[in-house]
Amino acid sequence: MNKKFILANKQLSKVKKRIERADDILLFLDYDGTLAPFKADPLSAFVLPEVEASLKKLAENKKIHMSLISGRKLSELKKMIDLNRCHYAGSHGLEIEMSFADGIIIPHQNKEIDVLSKKNYQMTKEKYLKAVDVRLEDKNFGLALHFDSEKKQAEAEKDLKALFENTAYHLLSGREVIEIRPKGWDKGKAVNYISDQIREKSDINEVLRIYIGDDRTDEDAFKVLKDGITIYVQNEDDLNTEAEYYLRDPEDTAKLLKSLAGES
Repeated sequence: MNKKFILANKQLSKVKKRIERADDILLFLDYDGTLAPFKADPLSAFVLPEVEASLKKLAENKKIHMSLISGRKLSELKKMIDLNRCHYAGSHGLEIEMSFADGIIIPHQNKEIDVLSKKNYQMTKEKYLKAVDVRLEDKNFGLALHFDSEKKQAEAEKDLKALFENTAYHLLSGREVIEIRPKGWDKGKAVNYISDQIREKSDINEVLRIYIGDDRTDEDAFKVLKDGITIYVQNEDDLNTEAEYYLRDPEDTAKLLKSLAGES
């Protein structure tokens, strides 16, 4: 299936007409590589200024219900960008904060984890805490191993797959990162969960759902939005994605959001 460049005049006009016809829009956005360019230090990967300006304007539109869904921890994601009327989902949706509710929701409570799974998880954590060429990020629900090269990532991935096979955890590989996280939850399930919460709270049924993301973890979300608008941010990868449309990089995301916000 040929992917369509959404900023092309014909495609953008088609998408904007769908948005104009919709009574309510659920807009889901990934963070890194989508709203913010990649940085060696993730804590310096802030959204582009023009992206933030457009998001704040979109948040003022009462028919738009905005959600940020990231692999980052919820607390860290909220520090990177603070928006009104925005729902936040960290750790791939394992921790969710709805703007109209108090407290953090953990929709997927882990079942009792078996002894072997706990042992292998702890062993991996201790090993990579000592590694000098890998940065370990403890997300409470799981681990993220950040590598400085795809070669090192590939070498580690083979051993980790064998270690966590038939355990309560599974591996997900991204750009120079391997995530070890509980089975049974992903961004697709998080999107559906958030959608249900919004429908219930706002008493709406017919919605247009839009998802913009750049990573393998976003493919689960693209799969559940077959009737919506799915947009893949290519960055330096190929176009092997479930999404219907694509953008080249966060700068293109900025142009699209500016257009959707009525600024161009």
